[in-house]
Amino acid sequence: MRKPILPQKRLLAAMGIWLVLSPFVLFREETLLQGMAELEALAFMAIGIGVLVMSGADGRSHLLARVTPVSALGISLIVAPTALNFTGHIVATANAWLTGSALIALAAWEVMASRGLRAIS
Repeated sequence: MRKPILPQKRLLAAMGIWLVLSPFVLFREETLLQGMAELEALAFMAIGIGVLVMSGADGRSHLLARVTPVSALGISLIVAPTALNFTGHIVATANAWLTGSALIALAAWEVMASRGLRAIS
């Protein structure tokens, strides 16, 4: 019998898919074609692919090995607008901060769930 997929893994996969697709949803076609949002698009897509890889990782590894990469990707998303000097796209900055915060929250949820604590009653 197949092991059920945890909701954290599903949410993590959904976050990865959103990050990969978000440049096409958030930016107008002209902006992408003119290369005005190259850094933003590359950052979201690269981190999104990393999140997708983490969502498919084996759940039997040590807790620290599962949570640390996801937290690091979340922190890198929060820092990305400042570090990569996003070109004034408020929506891209908000997307980076919100998805980065959500990734850190998912990592915290994984820690609480693995220790038998109830995050949501």
